[in-house]
Amino acid sequence: MGCGIYKILVLHLLLNIQFISSNKKTPSVDKFDECRRCKLVTDSFKYWLEKTSRGKFEGGDTAWEEAKLKSYARSEVRLVEIQEGLCSELKKDKDRCYALAEEAEHPIEKWWSIQNLNEDLYSWLCIDTLKYCCPMHHFGLTCEKCPLDSANKVCSGHGTCIGEGTRHGTGKCKCSSGFVGTLCESCANNYFRVNNDKCGRCHRACDGCSGASDSECLRCSDGWTMVEGACVDIDECSGSDICESNQFCVNQEGSHSCKICDISCVTCTGEGPSNCSSCEPHHSLWNGMCLDEKLKEQLLMDSLNKAALYFGLFIIIIFVMRFSKYLATIAMIAVAIFVYFSEKTQKISTFDFLLHSYL
Repeated sequence: MGCGIYKILVLHLLLNIQFISSNKKTPSVDKFDECRRCKLVTDSFKYWLEKTSRGKFEGGDTAWEEAKLKSYARSEVRLVEIQEGLCSELKKDKDRCYALAEEAEHPIEKWWSIQNLNEDLYSWLCIDTLKYCCPMHHFGLTCEKCPLDSANKVCSGHGTCIGEGTRHGTGKCKCSSGFVGTLCESCANNYFRVNNDKCGRCHRACDGCSGASDSECLRCSDGWTMVEGACVDIDECSGSDICESNQFCVNQEGSHSCKICDISCVTCTGEGPSNCSSCEPHHSLWNGMCLDEKLKEQLLMDSLNKAALYFGLFIIIIFVMRFSKYLATIAMIAVAIFVYFSEKTQKISTFDFLLHSYL
């Protein structure tokens, strides 16, 4: 018996916790969502208002409507048709629209009965009746005015008022890129005033500027130095001991980076196996490459085979020339193309390697 009561109490406690947590919502976020949903509903209503403007509702008792001296344009029959289609045309946020459409059904019917087509539905429903939104240039629960400059521009025309048009937000200015200040009235750091409506970005060499070029810098950024009135890049790689012994330096605008040498090198001057400057013991440096004896022998055999092939092709051209100079010319062009692409794919030129090995 006691155990059963304990289980009931625990279950009741869990249900209460779930109920409380489900009702803990941030008011500002809810107001924002409600305003967006209300806009969805009014936009959908305008869509169906236009959709039903070309003719009368088919299937309703329109004769009865006309007998009551009501035109189809503002009739209950047309309102029913609009409400039946409401939100159905949306490709996204359809559920959110349906949720508010149900809540707004009776207020919309009241607005429809006003018989004043000039009364904007969005303003009447979302701002004045449901109080989910604010007019433009207003924000917050009481729809306070957004900050205006002396020309009555919100945030000087260079930003947006946080929460504008909704019942949430702080009303502070969120400035566009390049602008700062309470009213977004000033250019940000590393921007300069182009005109009253535009701030331009300084050259990357500048730390503050009066114009767009590197000769209009007030100061130079790190990695740059002033030379004859202009900021120029410092070549950090021109110094010694910039990188580790097994690294090479790559200069970049305003900075530099150190990259690891190829695994075949001890030290190097650049990327890849053909930019070595020193090698491991029992390896010889040739044309920027570190070669061991086995690799040298392999390269020598490959070079001799290729040289023999090229020589054989040359002999064939001479033989063909005895019978036809035209065919010999075509053969010579073909062989030249073959040799060019064959050597292009090699890390070491066949003829350079042979010359280095035997001379």
